[in-house]
Amino acid sequence: MMICQHFLIEPTKEQEEKLFYTLYLCRKLYNYSLDQRIKHYKQYGKGLTYKEQQNMLPKYKKEHTEYKLVQSQILQDVLRRLDRAYKNFFDKRAKYPKFKDKYHYTSITLPQCEAKRNFGNMYT
Repeated sequence: MMICQHFLIEPTKEQEEKLFYTLYLCRKLYNYSLDQRIKHYKQYGKGLTYKEQQNMLPKYKKEHTEYKLVQSQILQDVLRRLDRAYKNFFDKRAKYPKFKDKYHYTSITLPQCEAKRNFGNMYT
């Protein structure tokens, strides 16, 4: 059973800036991953899977050092969202995944139960 909890937070100005920066990085990763899938399909005639992109994530984080500020599970969830968007498209439940702008990527998923304990540490 999966439990989902929503929290109303009142961050300080500094925490708010870090949260928006995290959203920016997640949106950037989503768009990069979508572009990567499109290019890979055009080049090889075969799409990338979630697992393949997840395995590329450590190298991407090394190349883009700003991602060290974001927990890896949050970044993995970005890739899961993209994978889910593709699955919904292929199951004819949604349109083809689109690139996101700041108005269409407005949430992140914090990992497991650690989110409650680490939320303050993550943005302080």
